[in-house]
Amino acid sequence: MRASEVARTVKGRLIGQDGDFKGFCADSREIKFGEIFVAIKGQRHDGHSFIQEALQRGASGALSQRLVEVPKGKFLVLVDDTLEALRDIAIFKRERFKGKVIGVVGSAGKTTTKELLAFLLSKRGKVCRTPKNYNSQIGVPLSLANFEEDCHFWVVEMGASKRGDVKNLTKIVKPNVGVITAIGEEHLETFGCLDDVISGNGEIFQDFDNVGWAVVPDYVSHCYDVKNKFTFGKSGDVKAEKFRIWEDGMEFSVDGVRVFMRTPSLGLLENALCSIGVLKALGYDWREFLEDFERFEPVSGRFRVIKEENFIILDDTYNANPPSVKKALETLSLFDGYKVALLGDMLELGPTSEKHHRDIGKLCADLDIDECIFYGKEMLYAFEECIRRKEECYFFKEKEEIMDHLMIVKRPRSFILVKGSRGMRMEDIVEGLIDRNKKIRI
Repeated sequence: MRASEVARTVKGRLIGQDGDFKGFCADSREIKFGEIFVAIKGQRHDGHSFIQEALQRGASGALSQRLVEVPKGKFLVLVDDTLEALRDIAIFKRERFKGKVIGVVGSAGKTTTKELLAFLLSKRGKVCRTPKNYNSQIGVPLSLANFEEDCHFWVVEMGASKRGDVKNLTKIVKPNVGVITAIGEEHLETFGCLDDVISGNGEIFQDFDNVGWAVVPDYVSHCYDVKNKFTFGKSGDVKAEKFRIWEDGMEFSVDGVRVFMRTPSLGLLENALCSIGVLKALGYDWREFLEDFERFEPVSGRFRVIKEENFIILDDTYNANPPSVKKALETLSLFDGYKVALLGDMLELGPTSEKHHRDIGKLCADLDIDECIFYGKEMLYAFEECIRRKEECYFFKEKEEIMDHLMIVKRPRSFILVKGSRGMRMEDIVEGLIDRNKKIRI
């Protein structure tokens, strides 16, 4: 596409010099030479304030709702609404794409499932996937606008914080395979209740035709009326048997075939079963991907195993909500050693936050976990429930205090699970423990 083609696609007005460009970017700090800067007005910042900066950094032009001065050799595409224009570009690209599109939604495991699917499918063709966590109302159309049309597969992660979010994104993505990774309490401040989470994620199946496939957890399969469906889980079409876990990985069997993965996580097990369902939906023999399952490594912060001299950190700090925390605690309870759960607040749970944190505290006490550490004002509720049931239970207000406590080596072969919502920045504790341990060794 040239700038003039973009203007025609979005029904905008081209100002300045027509020319080629290399893609779209909505962050002036990340702009690359030859890209179009998309100026979007957000809740905190207005992208129009950074148009000149983006042009100076090498942008060929900008997509804008405001008329601004355009330097010689640059261009401006003037539109009524830049976000709608970006959606129009994404829809234009989707209509021209001839490959398969896999859309991924769910309460937990979206990014890992997206990465696993992209890794597996790259062995069968060229793949584009949403980068980082670009799963928002801006990130998804921006990703599609930049996707290459000569791909065989697009794997698109789609996030939601309220009903209607997935519906809006599905109109753009139009997936051939719709995937729900897991369903549980998430973003209850805006979703309202679990029923709305179920129906909101199910919006991915709107307008599904007879050739579209759904891949869903067995426990919510009955909630979605889709003709072609694969389920995964304990009673699903795809289920795991002979499960075994240790710090170097996990193994399980599906249909009598052994699968080994290097990351020991019940969450990843769920993502793997889901991915097998997708491979089946695409018509592949999933057994041909066994070596690829073994080679896969999740992105940082998703149950990364960090082996230190006196302890092993299970870094699951990327994010947290009730279903993902429960899954992480269940995983920790399976390890053979001294088990420590370090949990930060689960955010955005609205009026039900206290209840869900108390439930986590009860679960910590009920599972075979030796020591439980809580951090954050919401996790105080979890601490109150846990301390009633077990002695080795602590609450700290400062991260430094947590690290001081953990550096006192109590038992050999300790496993420390670290998890909390993004806003809690629990990775600070992981990095601090690693740094302190290095200094001790020196």
